[in-house]
Amino acid sequence: MGFDLSQWPFQHLAALAYSLPRIVGVFLVLPLMGKETMPTFLRMALACSLAIFVMPLLLDQVPVSRSTPEQILVVMKETLLGFLLGFILSVPLWAVEAMGDIADVQRGAAISQTLNPMTGHDTSPLGELFNMAVITFVLVIGGFTAMIGVLFESYRLWPVFVWWPPLGHDAALVALRILDHYMLLSVLLASPVILVMFLAETGLALLSRFVPQLQVFFLAMPIKSALAMLMFALYAVVLFDHAEGVIRETTAGSLSTLNEMLRGMRTP
Repeated sequence: MGFDLSQWPFQHLAALAYSLPRIVGVFLVLPLMGKETMPTFLRMALACSLAIFVMPLLLDQVPVSRSTPEQILVVMKETLLGFLLGFILSVPLWAVEAMGDIADVQRGAAISQTLNPMTGHDTSPLGELFNMAVITFVLVIGGFTAMIGVLFESYRLWPVFVWWPPLGHDAALVALRILDHYMLLSVLLASPVILVMFLAETGLALLSRFVPQLQVFFLAMPIKSALAMLMFALYAVVLFDHAEGVIRETTAGSLSTLNEMLRGMRTP
């Protein structure tokens, strides 16, 4: 392609525009970059800053002429690809929040659900606490930098102008496996606290049989809440050590998972 000074700004603007949808798609799903967490203007400024680093990769790929419907399809494909990548990267963060929700349901505090500004949906007090804690933890351990690295690597493995591949017969199974992993991880992380509260509830049930005049219903929630807080305090180090491993593993394997979901290919 010859160098044409008159086309230089348009070519760079087109490369910037084509590199943005995938980044914006990831930001719309990732809890760290939700619209409730970061103002839209700041989020778009960050997306444009990241797109500048991707732009040189697309300069030689931007077609000279492309019809408007084809441009719209490319943008839609890139945005959907960003959604899928953001979904895979967000699973560990959602699992930690769900762990808090499960613990609150068990201790009877689910009635006090409030709007979580980080995610934009209702969550329980412990769910909101752990959501903010895991987001802070991800930033501290460099997880956000690793996620950005995965996003950049996806442009090399899946170029912008490579059209959508056919979905394999395993695509739905891979999506269900991700959801299954999300639920399993949530229950696994909350299981020590759930076990302690179950033992406390069993003890209170036996106590109510021997002391019928004791108002067990009013004692159950404060006792289970105190035990849950104590257990979380003792369990926090192990919890976040395990969460760090899961976050790093999910981030490192997100591209192969996305490839498996879209192409239906088995990866080791």
